[in-house]
Amino acid sequence: MAIVDDRGRLFGRVNVIDAVLGVLILGLIPLAYGAIVLFKTPPPVLTRVEPSALTYGPNMRFTVRGENLRPYLRVYLDNHQSKSFLIGDTTEAVVELLDVLPGTYDVVLYDQAQERSRLPRALTIAPSALPDAQLIAVGTFGNLTPEQVGKVTAGMTIDGIGSVTEVGQATPQVTRVFVRPGHVEIPVANAQMVPVRMRIGCYVRSNQGEPECVTSSVSLQPSALLFLDTPLGQLPFQVDQVLGLQALEPVRLTVRFAGPPSVVAQIAVGDRDLGEVRNELAATATVDAVTPAGGAVRDVSLTAQAQRGVTSWTYAMTPLRLGSSFTMRTARYEVSGIVIALTPPPVTPSSPKP
Repeated sequence: MAIVDDRGRLFGRVNVIDAVLGVLILGLIPLAYGAIVLFKTPPPVLTRVEPSALTYGPNMRFTVRGENLRPYLRVYLDNHQSKSFLIGDTTEAVVELLDVLPGTYDVVLYDQAQERSRLPRALTIAPSALPDAQLIAVGTFGNLTPEQVGKVTAGMTIDGIGSVTEVGQATPQVTRVFVRPGHVEIPVANAQMVPVRMRIGCYVRSNQGEPECVTSSVSLQPSALLFLDTPLGQLPFQVDQVLGLQALEPVRLTVRFAGPPSVVAQIAVGDRDLGEVRNELAATATVDAVTPAGGAVRDVSLTAQAQRGVTSWTYAMTPLRLGSSFTMRTARYEVSGIVIALTPPPVTPSSPKP
């Protein structure tokens, strides 16, 4: 029998062209497989974290090591996304963290939409070397409905944060927004805010050498805005004043105010220092007596709610001593002067003497 017959078939069965195409296709299979193996992007894998423990504070960073790392990847600690992923080469990258609280976390590697690798409980963030602290934050809960206002009560606990110790009267909602170099008040329609005192736990960290108290990733200071998970749902809490845990005590002082006679003449008995913000629960001072008007200088007797410290009294977060400056702000005027007399309450056996 002829290998190729007169109809172009191999051994009278298979068409020659079909046979050639079949051989070519069979030859392309290993070639295609080799191309896939050669050019397919291998999956990224994490192998270890260095160091495996950090101390809570600013500018926390660590190095991840692995295989096939690429610039567009992201690292999470559980559900906390990192600030940056700075790749050195395909085997290592430096991860910078946002303000992640102390704890032990899985280190998870993601591409744009999918988890690619995970190291369970690979990184521990230890508490700051500085001790934990507690402060009194005077501020306002906002975005409240009339029904919610009555549910903000003394004793209300906020898990992981602290508890409300005192509640004031509701007022229309206003939020202070920082606009350099000061603040702008923005009214919020159809919402109310309630002034409160809260005992708040915080972590102490050193920010460029300045120790500060941090809770919910926010430094506690006037006008700071926290979003807290309360029994009434998530509510904004804006800080007006920060105090220590010491009790407020009445301190009698005399301040010599000086300024334009038309301004100094405004000072009257019963005037109340509002400080930087108007909050009925903030530490304040009240005018008890004032010398007659008629010049650029007036001596004013006040009772200030102050806290006893180790070296001095503190009023509205500033030291209160003989010779220290004192600024009084009311709805009508603002005047500054010098403390010329100070009569503190008597020292109790448990109280340090400033």
